Amino acid sequence: MAAKSSSTKAQVHQQCNMCEETAEVKFRCLDCDYLLCLKCRRMHEKVKALQKHKVVDLKDETVVVTKSIAENANNCHLHKDETYIMYCKDCEQLVCPSCIIENHQKHTLGDMKVVLQKINFIEKYGTEIDQNILPNISRKLAVCEDLITFHTKKAETTKSKIKDWLGYFARAVEKAVKNQTQDFYEEIDKNVDEIKTRLLPQVSTLNEMKKEVQEIRRKIDTLSSCKDLSKTADLETSINELSKNLNKIGTQERTKFLEFVGKEFKTSLLPLLGELKLRAVFELNLVTSIATVVSSIDKIISCNNNQILVRNWESRKMWKFKLENKKAIELGSWAMDVKDIAALRSGDILLILADKTEVRHIPYLRQFDSDYTESITDISAFFFDTTPQIPTTVHVTRTNNVILSTVEPGRDWLPMDSPCKVQIIVLTEQGHIISRFDYDKDLFCFPNRIASFGSDICVADSISDYSGRLVTLDSTGKVRWTYGDEEQNSVVIADMVSTPLSNIIMFDACQRVLRALDSEGRFLNTWRLQDFSINDAYAMTMSSDEKLLIGSGHTGKNLHVLELRE
Repeated sequence: MAAKSSSTKAQVHQQCNMCEETAEVKFRCLDCDYLLCLKCRRMHEKVKALQKHKVVDLKDETVVVTKSIAENANNCHLHKDETYIMYCKDCEQLVCPSCIIENHQKHTLGDMKVVLQKINFIEKYGTEIDQNILPNISRKLAVCEDLITFHTKKAETTKSKIKDWLGYFARAVEKAVKNQTQDFYEEIDKNVDEIKTRLLPQVSTLNEMKKEVQEIRRKIDTLSSCKDLSKTADLETSINELSKNLNKIGTQERTKFLEFVGKEFKTSLLPLLGELKLRAVFELNLVTSIATVVSSIDKIISCNNNQILVRNWESRKMWKFKLENKKAIELGSWAMDVKDIAALRSGDILLILADKTEVRHIPYLRQFDSDYTESITDISAFFFDTTPQIPTTVHVTRTNNVILSTVEPGRDWLPMDSPCKVQIIVLTEQGHIISRFDYDKDLFCFPNRIASFGSDICVADSISDYSGRLVTLDSTGKVRWTYGDEEQNSVVIADMVSTPLSNIIMFDACQRVLRALDSEGRFLNTWRLQDFSINDAYAMTMSSDEKLLIGSGHTGKNLHVLELRE
């Protein structure tokens, strides 16, 4: 019954999509998704570009019309009820039957598979733009906008501080001027008092002499009126004595008075209000803390697309997570005995196995092909061999080069503070040597972490369980600067990262603090981890979106995301 129904349906007269005439339609082109009459099928076969199309007989009930390019074809923009069937090479555009008849009859036509392949290729760029480029631009724009907002607020804060300081300064200047004025007044009064001290005895003496002179003058008037000359000698003696005493008074030291001379106001004479100093912007803010299935994170590495690798040495396992919406989504885990791990831009994982000289790598696709029950050696391949030296740590630079540090065999049995033979090896992402630097017990004790900025290599050198230092090498392997040589700045570096602006953040395991240095080794800032409510920190890395990730050695929320502003 079903066969009869199908046969009947196949015999229904439909319009041919080529000639658009009502005719007996017997065929279908699966590639064009066109119904064809016998005449048009023959014409279809004569078109060279269409000769590879699959045309089936509608009466053949065993034919299954499979998916084809027609599924991806869109309706024509000019003729809405028709779909594209070919590609015009002259005009470089897709065309439908009506387009061919109206505008492209003499043009060179080709199979639309070619253009669809080009479209698919172009769409890869679209995916790259959507998934990486645009998000990266958005992140950088957000950073720029954040910095503009930050500096605008800092500018207002600084202006407000200057205003407050100006008030203080004005009050201080006013007080100083008043104090100086009071000092002037006191000095003037003191001068007057000193003059009075010298002159008042003279005034008293002169007043007494005045009285005596007045008495003598009265006696003279009396003697003159009575014509009594007997006392003339006494008067003469008194007058001579007074004149002698009066002359003595006239020989006193000349007095001096204080005169105020105001100074012309000059800006150069004004005490400085203060000074403006450029202060490096370097701040950390906790964004969120995320719970993971890992009991303790003692190593963490950032991969592409917000993916991270974490290690738990005690359980001998490594996990891969994707950070999304403030959650850590587990992508899988491996049984492992890995000393150190790093990730290339391609997503390949580099790893150092315990007690091995080989550095191995896990291709990105192999990570997802495996069922995560295989051992690390089963899914990894050879990358580089450091024989006879033993690799201690691996690092991938921002330019995708690989840096290894190695120590001489048997280093674990030497005293920690004894220098040993060390090699620093720089490789391409394919494992080819770019440079190798040898240090024959003259620089390092035990290099346990590496970071980099530009062509400089930062090596964390452990001297003991309670002391260490950071040694920064240039592109030729020579020491540029060190930090931690002095007792007051010795640092035990559990982990470290370089920032986008070539600063270094170190995690000091003993002090439980983060310390920041610039590219010249100058101290920038320090933060106590307890201020971020971060306990038992062990490891850190910079995420693909330039956030600082810190892993802790406890269950629950043991992955912390901090935002960096520099």
